[in-house]
Amino acid sequence: MAVSIPTSTLSANDTRVLNALFDPETLPSSVAKSKDATAIDTSLPPHPNISASELSTLEARQNEIVHHVSINSSISEIDAALAELNQVVAQCPNYASAYINRAMLLRMKLESQISATQHIFTHPTTAVQPLFENLSRAIHLSLPSASPTAPVSQYQAKILRTAYSHRAYLYLKAAETGTPLQGLEKSELEELASKDFAGAARYGDEVAREMSVRTNPYAKMCGAIVRNALKEEMSAE
Repeated sequence: MAVSIPTSTLSANDTRVLNALFDPETLPSSVAKSKDATAIDTSLPPHPNISASELSTLEARQNEIVHHVSINSSISEIDAALAELNQVVAQCPNYASAYINRAMLLRMKLESQISATQHIFTHPTTAVQPLFENLSRAIHLSLPSASPTAPVSQYQAKILRTAYSHRAYLYLKAAETGTPLQGLEKSELEELASKDFAGAARYGDEVAREMSVRTNPYAKMCGAIVRNALKEEMSAE
């Protein structure tokens, strides 16, 4: 729903543009058009390099590993689960889901070692970096090799939106906590988060689509400039 623009001397076209700036639904971007994107092809096999039967076996094994941690999330149990996932990755390095769950377990372990007033980036960068590496690997393995705009299967889409959203959250958390991750400043981290949320949106995550707009530094800058201009115009009347 578009916001109400205050009465001013703006033309009808200017008013329409302002509405677009403040209304994610009307933004003329790939993010706003994600609902209509043909990014998912339900006729494609689940995985391009892993047979359905092997994938089913891998999923069952992985689910069992994660289930144990959901019952007992002690550090020793997390370490045991990580060791098992490492074996899965070694046996089938193209199995992207294992990288996502390895990132999840690594994050659980890091979060269990900090107080309620701390955050994950309280840990050294070397401890946090494996999360990004695993999520990036999952994304790389799941993106279509033929073309970035080629459709993917429903299974691959699920992997992509999960990995993109998780990585976007980490970038956003780094920005919010003032962590100069990888030598990047807050605005640069927010931009990376916005791009990853857009990636998740492309593959069906509508919450991520909205987050992409909200975290886009350029969109926020434009909005701030427009709001200040409107305030000045109204105060001059």
